[in-house]
Amino acid sequence: MLPQPERPADACFSIRTGRVTFWIIFALAVATIGGAVLYYVNRAKFDADERLLAELGITSLFSPEAQSSGDWPQCRGPNRDGVSGETGLLTEWPAGGPKLLWEAACGPGYSSFAKVGKRVLTMMRDGADEAAVCWDADTGQEFWRFHYACSYNSDQGNGPRSTPTVDGDLVYTVGATGVFHCLKLESGEKVWRHDLLQEFGAPNLQWGVSFSPLVEGSVVFTNPGGPNGNSIAAFDKIDGTPLRTGFDDPAGYSSPMRMTLRGRPVYVFFTGAALIGIWSSDGTELWRYPWDTAYRANIATPIIVGNYIFISSGYGKGCALLKIEETDKGFAAKRVYESNQMRNHFSSSVYFKEHLYGFDEDRLICMEFRTGKVRWKERGFKKGSLLIADGHLIVLGEYGELAVAEATPDGFRPKSSCRISKTKCWTVPVFADGKLYVRDEEKVRCLDLKKR
Repeated sequence: MLPQPERPADACFSIRTGRVTFWIIFALAVATIGGAVLYYVNRAKFDADERLLAELGITSLFSPEAQSSGDWPQCRGPNRDGVSGETGLLTEWPAGGPKLLWEAACGPGYSSFAKVGKRVLTMMRDGADEAAVCWDADTGQEFWRFHYACSYNSDQGNGPRSTPTVDGDLVYTVGATGVFHCLKLESGEKVWRHDLLQEFGAPNLQWGVSFSPLVEGSVVFTNPGGPNGNSIAAFDKIDGTPLRTGFDDPAGYSSPMRMTLRGRPVYVFFTGAALIGIWSSDGTELWRYPWDTAYRANIATPIIVGNYIFISSGYGKGCALLKIEETDKGFAAKRVYESNQMRNHFSSSVYFKEHLYGFDEDRLICMEFRTGKVRWKERGFKKGSLLIADGHLIVLGEYGELAVAEATPDGFRPKSSCRISKTKCWTVPVFADGKLYVRDEEKVRCLDLKKR
């Protein structure tokens, strides 16, 4: 082989410099394009019906009065709206945070708490099983633990997602594979059981069955999501007898709600494909508002204020305020406005004094209910959750940052904060009888938030 001529040192330097320059330009181009795409996706979008928007501006808004009994019997509280009627909230915390009253070991799951009298309940993964667990609300002493077999694993966390519903002396629970139980509150003894997915021919959701049962009168409502008229199923709450089924919608991850029209109860379901309303008496569909989201991930609970309903979904979808109007043919859901500035990933917003507080993906924001205008934004909690108590926001960040702040549209005004965990906290806390119940996937904690 002939010897190769040596390359001048300055030529080598020029080649290296050229390569570095190329990669710098390439990186800048990628960053510029990525920034442009991110700006396009996140830029403010707002569409409205001017007639309905103007009408809303002069409409009196009524929402259920927050109850202050000291109980929190179901998902998101007495009215399923994330609002507590209790007063006397401790807002000035000691340096280490609120006093810890008790804690207990906890398995994986995102189930929140139901609290009635001296009993507080949640659900969790317990070894190879799922379990509903009941503790003394004041001391943390375990009253009972009900196990059942459940084979469920997910890349987004194992364990049950739904919150127990307590009605009188009975508890209703739904696991991640749709196993539906009625238990005795006093002892945890099984009263009856249904396998919703098997009985109604429904596939499990990508991230597990997540709705919390709704009890109204003598009926308990569920959303199995089966085809051929098996999407929504109602049961007798005492003996578990199936009463009726209907609709073909795939299930979402949201929990059913109740509203009133013409003085009659109407049940609202946020399925994987639409928001629908049905008469309680015969299950007739009153309206349907299509709402397609990536992965059918309609998770947040609808917020009902009079005959207005606010819905929100993550994955770039956004939110909408709907008015349920009476028409010649019955009822219709009319869009007041739609925006991309409140995208609830999994945590539902709360309504308080004509404003919405919630998480737009990983930013806590305040939005005017009547106009959709964003009043303020706050980072630092990632994808957290929140509730309202005594005129304040109680916010739990995704990785354990707990804060209390005045609920005001004038800005985020924290009064106290602390860290209660360093692991994932995807469960909304509960404030009942002066105590705050929080959990991650390892521990349940009860904190004293009663002002003395």
